[in-house]
Amino acid sequence: MAETATPSPLSPDVTAKFVEFARACKAAARAVALYPGTHPAIGVSLSRLVQSAQRLGDNAPFTLQVRANSLLLNGGAAVRPDPAIGELAEVLYRHTIGAFTINPAADANSWRTLLLLLARTPEEVRSDGGMARLWATAGGPSLDIVEIDYAEVLREKEGQAATIDEIIEAAIAGPQVKIDDTALQALLAIVGEPEKFKQLLEQLESATAAGGIDAKTAAFLNLVRNLTEYLARTNPDQLDGMLKQMGEAAASFSLDGIVALLKQRDRPPAIAGTTDVVAAMSERMSDESIAHVVAESVITERGATGRLAHAFQALVPEHDRQRQLLALAEQEVEQSDMGKEASFDELWTNVEGMLTSYTDAAYVSSDYGRELSSARTRAVDVERVGDDPPERMAGWLGTVSDSALRTLDYQLLVDLLTIEEDPLRWRDVAQTVATHADDLVRVGHFEQAWLLAEAVADRSAARPDRQPHATPALEQFARGSMLKHAAVQLRGTSDEGYERFKRICHAAGTAIVAPLAEALSSEQDARARRRLRDILLGFGAQGRESVQKLMNAPNWEVRRTAAFLLREFGGTEGLKELIPLLTDTEPLVQREAVQGLIMNGSEAASAILLRALTTASGRTRETLANELLSTKDERAAPLYGYLVKHMKRAAFPKVYAAAVEALATSKTPEAVQALKVAIHQGELWAPIRTRRLRALAATSLRAIGTPEAIDALREISDRGPRGARAAAKAQLELIE
Repeated sequence: MAETATPSPLSPDVTAKFVEFARACKAAARAVALYPGTHPAIGVSLSRLVQSAQRLGDNAPFTLQVRANSLLLNGGAAVRPDPAIGELAEVLYRHTIGAFTINPAADANSWRTLLLLLARTPEEVRSDGGMARLWATAGGPSLDIVEIDYAEVLREKEGQAATIDEIIEAAIAGPQVKIDDTALQALLAIVGEPEKFKQLLEQLESATAAGGIDAKTAAFLNLVRNLTEYLARTNPDQLDGMLKQMGEAAASFSLDGIVALLKQRDRPPAIAGTTDVVAAMSERMSDESIAHVVAESVITERGATGRLAHAFQALVPEHDRQRQLLALAEQEVEQSDMGKEASFDELWTNVEGMLTSYTDAAYVSSDYGRELSSARTRAVDVERVGDDPPERMAGWLGTVSDSALRTLDYQLLVDLLTIEEDPLRWRDVAQTVATHADDLVRVGHFEQAWLLAEAVADRSAARPDRQPHATPALEQFARGSMLKHAAVQLRGTSDEGYERFKRICHAAGTAIVAPLAEALSSEQDARARRRLRDILLGFGAQGRESVQKLMNAPNWEVRRTAAFLLREFGGTEGLKELIPLLTDTEPLVQREAVQGLIMNGSEAASAILLRALTTASGRTRETLANELLSTKDERAAPLYGYLVKHMKRAAFPKVYAAAVEALATSKTPEAVQALKVAIHQGELWAPIRTRRLRALAATSLRAIGTPEAIDALREISDRGPRGARAAAKAQLELIE
């Protein structure tokens, strides 16, 4: 809905503070997005933001109303526009934030949590439930966010009449017709606005007039039951408020309507899941509403009736509360014409006697009872009491800060994991903990999320009957947000935090290997990549089996990472899985597969690589050859020895020569044997190439320099082929 009223201008002093606050927000947002959590720049910028917010609100709450490109402060606009205010408005509006209230207790942790959420894309935030839901998970009494409900705005523009008609039609149809979620969302919005809710109740009464009280009660109960089931499933936090509003609406029924509604208590039409909605509404009716029902009935009937006594006993079973409500009702009746009658005191005594089985009138005067019941309506405004010193107030506020509440949540969940003895109930607690930890990750509280996950793993390890239930809970991390954001967190977390995350991953089992590999495939930071790799390698043989399944992944980066991990695992298992990657369409995947075979060091890996080089053609053969020519790692010596012994030098002369030359860096007996093979071989039809390769092999033997290599040169100089003798003697002369 567009607001047509022109906002009042802020004073120049307040405008300056407003601009300072917006600029502090911008600087803090940039620091939070760019630096790891422990960087000092974050602490400095957040401290400035907290101070600017306190100055702007003068240590009192203030509200920002968000527009597409501007912000209003408590309904007022800055006297001069500033780009920082517009940029902050754009960020908030992009995340569908309509209003934003900042309380004095907002600390650096609260602001950091919010800025981390704002740094995410709006699509990610919406997919995780929206800004308001994520902030509720973060535990935010110091910051209050109101989201823009664009669906509701559109419904208001198009008119509510059709929606209300559909809701009433479904309500009258009875329990057999379920109201869909779209209509329930609209109904929930209507319940929250008194005028629209009043209009709906009037139309409901008109539509059920022909069926009488029972028809109206049944339709109303159908609405409440559907809303209760919907909120229990989607947003349990709103359930209490909705039932309270519905209870107040039920209190406005006629006495016959209230009695008809109460008759449904504990009956199937009143049951929504495990909730008796009639009992729930009755418990939430305010004292004033019930007292008004009593007073109105007494005035109409000129006394108490059996129906009123029945309703009153059902609504107010507690004796003390009955006395208080009757005192409130008496005050209302006294204001009517009946209160002026001489027989009023006698009449009211009869009313009390009929409506309650106990009265303390013999012990407590009516004046005292009246004062006692009305005292509750004159609560002291604690904010106006100034007898608490600042340090006490600061200490109290610290106990209800966002971080303190999150700590309480954490402690409660850990305690439940510890004390719950029944395995099935422990399973439910573990699932709840996993869900809460995933929500904490979404709002940037990684360390606390990891602590919760570690608690699940530790508490399950202590009891064998818990372990089967812990695995599914821990596997939630593989499917949730924790793995999605783990790499970013691993860049800056401490060694202790890294060790904690590693324990969680290994406790979760091999289900977490694939998501970890995907995270590794897209990570560029060297520290995070090293940590992810070490975690994956810690899975051993089971990890290798899981990685092999990723060889056919549609994402080429994942295939490349799988080849890299197989190389790191070592051994000959899984080498065959690399064969298809040698001809992969993505050169980087092909390169990683070649490197995996080169560094494996086994004869099986060398045979696979030589076979691929021999059978490949075109770009694939060129890529394989280039990779062999450019590799200088000492771990490739076994491969080069194999190539020298088994490769046709005429088919790949450059690769053969590179292999002979590369063996010069290896001091192993295998390298010496391979070079002896190379120096003995000759090609009559290619004497120049033969001479060059023999000289290169002899040079490599001299470069190796071990006694075995020198003996090989001497042996060849005495008994080798003529060309080989010459090459060996030349190198021996250089040695001597």
